[in-house]
Amino acid sequence: RRKIIKKELKKDPYIEFLSKVKNNVDENKTLYMRWALGTVAVIVTVIFVSNNLQKSKDAAAESLGKALVTLANGDIDNATLQFEFVSDEYDNNESGTLAKYYLARVYFNEKDYLAAYSYLNEITDASFKLAQFPVSIYKMLAFIALEDGDQAAAMDYYEQAMAKSEIVQQEQSISLDLADVLLTKGDFGRSLELVEKVLEEATLRTPVHNRAEELIGRIQFAQSSR
Repeated sequence: RRKIIKKELKKDPYIEFLSKVKNNVDENKTLYMRWALGTVAVIVTVIFVSNNLQKSKDAAAESLGKALVTLANGDIDNATLQFEFVSDEYDNNESGTLAKYYLARVYFNEKDYLAAYSYLNEITDASFKLAQFPVSIYKMLAFIALEDGDQAAAMDYYEQAMAKSEIVQQEQSISLDLADVLLTKGDFGRSLELVEKVLEEATLRTPVHNRAEELIGRIQFAQSSR
């Protein structure tokens, strides 16, 4: 009976599998130990990097908040310096990107369009949680393009601003900006199409509706003068 049991144990697939695993572990103990230590090292590194990234994000957000408070208090020079610090120190996170946006706005408001364009150009493809930022970026770029006499670029920027807009009144306003450029270029058909769409959708006696009426008058006058 003992001999039969031993034979059965030897032929048992599960027992044979466990035996092979044990032999394999015994033979490759050093290799498996290295793999285990390597895995632990990777996990520790990931946790360390993740914690550092979170600390960096928190510090960046705090610095950006201070800069915004400084700007709100009207201290533009110091706010600019603070935005520049955040932009340089935290270039790869959201606060650094927002700092570049506010730097662009500061320079845009000061009519330093070259500096504004430099920062805007860096963040056109950035990801923002709020749609208002990309819309504002493309509107500023469109204005700068018009200042440079590049109507084609301005039209493209207005188109992108419209595509990003999530507010109806804002989209209507940008449509009228685009219609104005088209009117200047002599594309009366497309300009009229945009303005008529706004007139159909906008609430009466609102600034957007009033501007659309003014634009349609200019289009009709331009057409009659040809």
